Amino acid sequence: LKAQSILSSSCCPGGKRPIQQSMLPRSRSSRHAFKSKESLEKERLRHRTGGYFRYEDVRNPIDVAQSCPSHIGNIERMTAGPACEEVNFNEREQRKAARDEVTEARRSRNYHREESRWRAISEQEKMGEERLRRMQADPMMGRKNVHGQPFNIVNHDYDKTPAGATRQHHDNMIRYRSKVREAHIAVRNHLGFNPIIGEQTHEVSLPPPPRPPPLMPLA
Repeated sequence: LKAQSILSSSCCPGGKRPIQQSMLPRSRSSRHAFKSKESLEKERLRHRTGGYFRYEDVRNPIDVAQSCPSHIGNIERMTAGPACEEVNFNEREQRKAARDEVTEARRSRNYHREESRWRAISEQEKMGEERLRRMQADPMMGRKNVHGQPFNIVNHDYDKTPAGATRQHHDNMIRYRSKVREAHIAVRNHLGFNPIIGEQTHEVSLPPPPRPPPLMPLA
């Protein structure tokens, strides 16, 4: 006893025992689970660290997700006899109703699109008729169909209009001014004067100025 007390006092100062960290006990199911190699590997993979492996805990490999078309509940699984035909009939009716809704939505969309198209065509025709009516009622709109000058380039004749008379008088005045300039230059250069005999051999004359035609509007 004395030796034991000395040993304990030498190992633990103050005579106190060290606190030992004990492991939590495992349940019987967990101990049985670790008996198989597959369960042990799954457990190790589940708690694997490093971030380079993602473990998916699949409890039942043949189980089907609820969002999958092949999923069936526990109650529906027990359906048998005439109830199966009732279930099939309800499913067919639901599919028929869904198909009818899709058809009706497509028909409504096509109908409104065609109605809008024909309404736009009708409005365009109305706008064209209104534009034609407005152009026919405008007295100045018809002047756009008149040629640029009141002169016929085929027979070189002026139009029998006030504009044609104005254009004819304007052209005659251009010709008259050219004759006046010609006579002015001839007089300044002593055209027709013979210095030997001291006489004017060729007379310089001017044509009469053109008079405005009667169709020309007064200024």
